[in-house]
Amino acid sequence: MTEESIDGIKVNGRSYRKPTARTVVICFDGCDPRYISHGLSAGLLPNISKIMSEGFFAIADAAMPTFTNPNNMSIVTGAPPKVHGISGNYYLDKATGREVMITDASLVSSGTVLAALADAGMRVAAITAKDKLRKMLGSGLKGICFSSERAREATLKENGIDEVERLVGRPTPDMYSPDLSLFVLDAGIRLLETRRADVLYLSLSDMVQHSAGPGEELADSFNREVDRRVGRMLELGALVAIVADHGMTDKCTPDGQPQVVYLEKALNDQFGPGSVRVICPITDPRRP
Repeated sequence: MTEESIDGIKVNGRSYRKPTARTVVICFDGCDPRYISHGLSAGLLPNISKIMSEGFFAIADAAMPTFTNPNNMSIVTGAPPKVHGISGNYYLDKATGREVMITDASLVSSGTVLAALADAGMRVAAITAKDKLRKMLGSGLKGICFSSERAREATLKENGIDEVERLVGRPTPDMYSPDLSLFVLDAGIRLLETRRADVLYLSLSDMVQHSAGPGEELADSFNREVDRRVGRMLELGALVAIVADHGMTDKCTPDGQPQVVYLEKALNDQFGPGSVRVICPITDPRRP
């Protein structure tokens, strides 16, 4: 439920003031605190360091389960999954027994802060790296909402914007590249520079974090590029907030061997054959 007061809005039982400055919220997907601590010590993050020293910094618990969909939705609704309705990246359809990837807003059961701010007269933009999250974040949103994955396909009718590649100045990036996230940030910067949005929610991909740990070249170069773009947003006078949807843990033992537990087998061994079915929630939809 959304209510509007004289100077703010109320969404899902929480009150929010309307921003008085242009505001950017970056969901730094998979950014475990260790990436930040390493980046600070290595001098990779001067702009994020400035935000931490002059603003606010804390380590917070993620919503459960710690997947991309539930936590992005918890960020934009200010509520847990039991309120907004997105409890995973997949769900098991009891009627058909099929594993169904959540790629639209059909299960969203609450309003979002983004939609409420737009209804209150603010120009709002939500940009995601992967398209599978876009429709959830854009639930009820009267504004700009597109993904870098399908930037070239954006239309005024569907996304509130067109010619995104021309806006950003380069083609739609490969889905499995660091540039998928950097394109999101660059698009946000262009919306700020062209004064087309007052509030921006920019959701990145964790491709890099799944591929490289703190101190590895891929992670360091990516985080350096993210920080540079944060600096540009600050130069443009934006209030910038950065939050992660979840962290990362090592998937190998100290000797480099994969640390894998086949949960379905372990649970069925304990509770009996066929008692449990485990579905794999971290995949991307197939493109035609």
